[in-house]
Amino acid sequence: MGGSLEKLFKVANVSLGAMLVLTIVTYYLAANGKINNFPTYLAAIAFIPFIIIRPDTLFASFSRPIVVLVTVFLLYLVASAAWSDNASPLLVAKYFGYAFLLVSFVLGIAVISSQYPEFLKWLLLVTVLSATISCVYSIFLYFYLPDYQPLIEERLYAMGRLRNPVIAALSYGIAATICANLALLHSRWMRFLWSICFLILLAGILFTETRSVWVGLIVSIPASVILQKDISLKSKAVIVGSFFAIVVITIATTWLAGYWGEVLHRATSFRPEIWMKTLEDTYQVNLFLGNGIASNSELIIGGITFQHAHSIYFSTFFYGGLVGIFLLLVLIGACFRELGKLGFTPIVVLALSTFLFAVSSLFIDGDRLLEKIDFHWLVFWLPVALCLVATSKGSVDDIVL
Repeated sequence: MGGSLEKLFKVANVSLGAMLVLTIVTYYLAANGKINNFPTYLAAIAFIPFIIIRPDTLFASFSRPIVVLVTVFLLYLVASAAWSDNASPLLVAKYFGYAFLLVSFVLGIAVISSQYPEFLKWLLLVTVLSATISCVYSIFLYFYLPDYQPLIEERLYAMGRLRNPVIAALSYGIAATICANLALLHSRWMRFLWSICFLILLAGILFTETRSVWVGLIVSIPASVILQKDISLKSKAVIVGSFFAIVVITIATTWLAGYWGEVLHRATSFRPEIWMKTLEDTYQVNLFLGNGIASNSELIIGGITFQHAHSIYFSTFFYGGLVGIFLLLVLIGACFRELGKLGFTPIVVLALSTFLFAVSSLFIDGDRLLEKIDFHWLVFWLPVALCLVATSKGSVDDIVL
């Protein structure tokens, strides 16, 4: 019986790892969300043996505060479905299913990475290459197929499920942050190839005309460089200076070309008004528990309808009230605190820089943190998974990026 369980566990390992990789590939390259959903279902099924056969791999191997807080935060959001619009037991069950899919993704990456040190390297490689391929194709469509532009604004309309310019920008942004880390850790020729991918991703981000992603990149890229132990201070200054020089030259060039007219026309994109309306509406409904995760988050301001609060912090407050935002902030604080206890190894720097990108860029964009796979999985929850990998008590030192 023990041998059969071990065989099942090995099959689950391989299946879970494969489905996690496929989840990210299909996120960037699949034609629609339905294709991308499928590997997440299979990953959740493959994750079940870990709970039944080896629960110790989930709770004993990683930072217990992060694992507990991820679980508590998601379960609270699931529970909030009970006081959402049109609440029902079926609605709560649906969001519990979403939470299980998400936990399978986050803890799955951590578990497989700790057992197979090579897995994370390939997962990151696939993430960057998939994002770069998506970006190249999207730029091609942007320039050579004008009919592909369905928006009034001339913003890059990315391929597949990244069609929204904001979603595309943030999805490419997290890949660019990972790419920057990989470029810093490899030899000259590999660094050159990663740098090409990085520049392609920056070009795609520029054409989306999305500003929130730059907030994240201006924080995460310098952090990726400055925290590296094996790079001299002089080299760090050159690399960071080069990054900001590229940003400044790009801004100046596009400004002279008249490219920033539409960007500046959008001003603050009503963010202060949206956030104030979110606070007012939530206060009136339920200050402590919020509106519930499944509630309609549309906001009407001056006759204009906005689909959500455009910030994971204000959105979490809208759906979960003071309790929800408190749990989110405690989770974020725990991730920073646990990483701060460790030395600046490559995996710690990767986790910290991607998490910095998440918490800064998603301050002015983002919606539900509990949903079927969408950009929040890549932009927020993947960095949380990397924080767990960095705190692994197993073979984390053997992970080579």
